[in-house]
Amino acid sequence: MPPASADVSMLFDLFVVSQRVRRLLQEALAESPLRADEYAVYSLLFEAGPMTATGMSRGLGMPLSTVLDYLRGMEVRGHLGRRRHPRDGRAQHLSLTIAGVAAHRRTNAAWEVMREDLEAALEVPVADVRRALRALDEAARTALERVDGRIAAG
Repeated sequence: MPPASADVSMLFDLFVVSQRVRRLLQEALAESPLRADEYAVYSLLFEAGPMTATGMSRGLGMPLSTVLDYLRGMEVRGHLGRRRHPRDGRAQHLSLTIAGVAAHRRTNAAWEVMREDLEAALEVPVADVRRALRALDEAARTALERVDGRIAAG
């Protein structure tokens, strides 16, 4: 973080942290089959799947179009399974294939080492950090709705 005298704003602090975490993720997963962003998408399906692309969009906080881009890449690799949604014939239930689970597991090995290193370096309990992140996420969701409302109002 910049010195205290460079106390620009909370959003600036978040930007700096996100840059540092991005570098950490890139370096820690450099030899893994999945990038950090891909690992997050795979993890949602691994932990909560099967689910629809719309459900993934909500769970990841991403636009649906971005989720669809990830799904295309997963499909090309043979990592994505699709089957008809049992209650909605228009939707598809998405899941990881055996090859997708294998890629997720191989990436998870490096992820866990990095996660343990990061958590060990924290000066506050992990639960407190996660609670603060959830509060920040909810605030960002609320602020985004307000911005979207102002844009729609013209």
